[in-house]
Amino acid sequence: MRRLVLLGGGHAHVHVLKTMGDALDPTVSVTLVTPVARQVYSGMLPGWVAGHYALDDCAIDLLALAARARARVVQSSASLVSPSMREVICANGEVLGYDVLSIDVGSQPAVGDAKGVAEHAIAVRPLERFVQGWEGVLARARDGGLNAVSIVGGGAAGLELAFAMDHRFRAEAGDAAPHVRVLTDARSVVPEYPAAARGRLLREARRRNVGTHPGCAVTEVGPGHLRLRDAIEFSTDATFWVTGAAAPPLLRDSGFATDPRGFLDVNDFMQSVSHPEVFGAGDCATNAANPRPKAGVFAVRAGPPLVANLLAALKGGPLATFIPSPRFLALVSCGGRRAVGIYGAASFEGGWAWRWKDRIDRGFVARYSAAALAGGR
Repeated sequence: MRRLVLLGGGHAHVHVLKTMGDALDPTVSVTLVTPVARQVYSGMLPGWVAGHYALDDCAIDLLALAARARARVVQSSASLVSPSMREVICANGEVLGYDVLSIDVGSQPAVGDAKGVAEHAIAVRPLERFVQGWEGVLARARDGGLNAVSIVGGGAAGLELAFAMDHRFRAEAGDAAPHVRVLTDARSVVPEYPAAARGRLLREARRRNVGTHPGCAVTEVGPGHLRLRDAIEFSTDATFWVTGAAAPPLLRDSGFATDPRGFLDVNDFMQSVSHPEVFGAGDCATNAANPRPKAGVFAVRAGPPLVANLLAALKGGPLATFIPSPRFLALVSCGGRRAVGIYGAASFEGGWAWRWKDRIDRGFVARYSAAALAGGR
């Protein structure tokens, strides 16, 4: 019996579990290590914040996927991996041996040297913690207890959440809705997008009166304020931390080869360059030869080739390369049922773009729904 351990329940691993359930292999034992019972799909999170979806619409049941694949579930996180012993040491004290290990644990928001983030800000990851934090902030807004909400992080994720929050606050609190602002240490918001797309999103921010504050490096988060590097302070009743991706310390602490930022260094087979029996996908891994942005689309694309390579590694077969195209469609929702689309240098916007995004997102979650699983075998 060959032992496969899946560390994390990310986008790529949900596909691995579904595929293993579609064709059960009695020669392979599968163990899933995850601290949560469901995966909240990040692509639909702003739509849930805006009030367009129920949380169940955005969630994939990891326990159901695992049960169908006859996988054992350890509801814990990993504290450390011992590559020399081929063991995963879990936070609950359990030790799991493996023949092949796959890591899909995502990333965490970069904090840098900012103070008070853990105590006074709500981080966007882990998503389950963000869900609880947002529900608390929304309840305060309904009671009229908020004047301003700040989002630290001016990438697409931060701006999209700002639009979603503003939309929901206006729907729930009307004229008493708090002001939403976005702060970033970059020279502009959404610097990853071309000028035309950035212009569309900035016009949407102005239309909504969502404040955008580029060049504002936050050095401290307090119980009711943000302090910037130049000592300027913003008063805020709630702060959300939505900065770029940082690597989980687990990867470097375990002795794996990592890139300079601490992400698992993998080759074109999604295989650790230092430990060939270990694979990595999604935000936690970087292919230095063919780097891609930390975007969910690449984790989704990684699912089919990852499961093929995991099975090949378990059975001694040849591995297949995975070098995704760097071009991808981005659809940024604007709070209401409108979205801005970006593909390369081209951009567009409208209600039809939001409906396109809605169809794509619902389709992804539906692949792993109870109905899909019942019909798949």
